Amino acid sequence: MQPTLVIRRWSDLSGEEKQVAFHELENRGWLEEHSSEILQTIQYLNHTFLRQCPGRHLHNIKPQSDYHSVGYSNEHNLKKAALLDFQHIFLQEKSDAMVFRMLSKLSSCYIDGYDYRRADESNDEKEREKLVNAAFEKFDKLGNCLNHIFEQFAINQVVTRSGFVPRQDEKIIDYIYTPTLQALTDPRWKMVSMDLGKMFEDFREESYPEVIAKAHSAVQRFLQLIAGTEGKNGKGEVNKLFQEAKGKGLIPINRFTEPLINVIQNFIVSERATNSTAKPTLKDATASDALLMMNVVMIFLQYCLQKIK
Repeated sequence: MQPTLVIRRWSDLSGEEKQVAFHELENRGWLEEHSSEILQTIQYLNHTFLRQCPGRHLHNIKPQSDYHSVGYSNEHNLKKAALLDFQHIFLQEKSDAMVFRMLSKLSSCYIDGYDYRRADESNDEKEREKLVNAAFEKFDKLGNCLNHIFEQFAINQVVTRSGFVPRQDEKIIDYIYTPTLQALTDPRWKMVSMDLGKMFEDFREESYPEVIAKAHSAVQRFLQLIAGTEGKNGKGEVNKLFQEAKGKGLIPINRFTEPLINVIQNFIVSERATNSTAKPTLKDATASDALLMMNVVMIFLQYCLQKIK
């Protein structure tokens, strides 16, 4: 029987454990020499973090192609180099943020853009859901593989359709985060989903005041979308949007839920004022502050989405 492990950072794993995790991805068919997804991932890292140049093998090869005359391309060599870089980052990189940025980008490469665009253009809810699930089919398979690895090694992250989220109590992930983020993959919520993805990324990178600012932005965007006022901004906008949404019956309100919604509303506005980078902070935001804010936002979104359905 395996002993139960405490939740760990990626950098807490031993070299041997990382090797086991790497070979699991390899054995499941996600690390092939001809993988265009891995090439895209390392190209993205080198572009985004050029000074660090995480993928040095790839960066040392000049891309060449001459399809019009002799049909030559060195793409195969580029893909082999990218796989070497992926392996090096996976096994040797000291920054957890860089490893998860790489895995997050790799996962996103498996979202089928064609089906997702078709879903965006569809007005039929069932057809849209079918197309979204088709778009995320390969993503979900890779996510299941990564989540199995993360669970086995007690890694502090979980893969969802909106990115990597911090591991918490299993019920919080299974009953709040996973279904809510899955519902938000509908193209009509894509900007909210993007805001949440940035929020989770800031949490991984320990930018806790930014987490609170992004959480506030996600709620504001969600309220603007359901109220049909996306793009507006201004002092007290979230408070006004809450009142408008409640007045139009866009947020489910009764004598049991209204006090809860008021508490959530006041908490979100207060945290932005005292802990985020949006305004001069009155105190430094901690990991606990940021996690509480994320959980409150996720519960609020889940509750509203149930009403909208």
